[in-house]
Amino acid sequence: MHIKKNAVTMVEILRTMVAILCSLLMVFAIILLVSDQPFSALKDFLIGPLTSVRRMGNVIEAMTPLIFTGLSVTMLYRAGLFNLSMEGAFFMGAVAATAGALLFDLPPIINLIVAMSLGTVAGGIVTLIPGVLKVKCHANELVTSLMLNYVCLYLGLYIITEFFYDPQMNSNYSFLFADSMVLPKLFSKTRINTGTIIAFAAVGIVWLILNKTSFGYKVTLVGKNDTMAKYSGIDAGAVIIGSQLLGGMLAGLGGCVELFGMYQRFQYQGLPGYGWDGVLIAIVARYQAKYIPLAALFLAYLRIGADIMSRNTDIPFEIVKIIQAIMIVLISAQAILSRYRQKLVVKEAKELEEMGGKVNG
Repeated sequence: MHIKKNAVTMVEILRTMVAILCSLLMVFAIILLVSDQPFSALKDFLIGPLTSVRRMGNVIEAMTPLIFTGLSVTMLYRAGLFNLSMEGAFFMGAVAATAGALLFDLPPIINLIVAMSLGTVAGGIVTLIPGVLKVKCHANELVTSLMLNYVCLYLGLYIITEFFYDPQMNSNYSFLFADSMVLPKLFSKTRINTGTIIAFAAVGIVWLILNKTSFGYKVTLVGKNDTMAKYSGIDAGAVIIGSQLLGGMLAGLGGCVELFGMYQRFQYQGLPGYGWDGVLIAIVARYQAKYIPLAALFLAYLRIGADIMSRNTDIPFEIVKIIQAIMIVLISAQAILSRYRQKLVVKEAKELEEMGGKVNG
């Protein structure tokens, strides 16, 4: 069984790589057709992020929030619920962290920990709502979570403008945070901060929860077959609620890390979009926590490369949106390498059957 599992996993990774390669080839073809300087554009797109320390730092900075939302989606979806409120959870995490940073006057490190804890809890509460409505009222979590994102947006903006608005700013920005309310930088000439370390720690924790604990096993079983889980004596409702709470806390923590790592005040004017990006990250990573950093790094690299390309050539930044769209379609296409996967499974099933026959003989 171990051989079979590893082989199928490798096929899934190969399918993902083929889909990514096909999407990139399609985009390269588009660039060659529409650009007056296609080779310069391709060079900036592929190599641009590696040409300076600052640009490489930009890739890591862009990767960090994507890790949190990718983990959030992985946890939320593992229980079988299409909960899309991670966008609101990320946003409200930043709002709650802002409140904690400006309301309390605690010693520096303690104040930072308290503010981030508030943001983490706020994110968990957001994603918990669709989960509770699903379990208790059988409400469609897709609808409730999508609507909840807009509730979070306008509630968050109301809180900022009503209680923390800086009148000296022309936009709905909060007051400046204290100098101590910042995640320490790791490297000079970049904004890479300890939030990246927190992100990788979160990857390890989520992997352990999902793969090495009874709770993770229950979440997976409920997501695959909740009826079987109930007959096995598992409280499916409690498992669903727990997974939704944890998923939201990850998104909320991501909002805190992005806020205190990259900004000196709350300055979002709308939903930042990291939650939606998390869906793409989780899809590319096949909902496996250990692959989330690679998927996040890949998307961050594409975006920084596209930004450099758009500033230096006649190709717009929106080219990365085309890559994302094609990638999602191809990765979601079950037909890619499906025959090879089927042959592999059948072959290994026969081998296991033969081994079983020899043992019985």
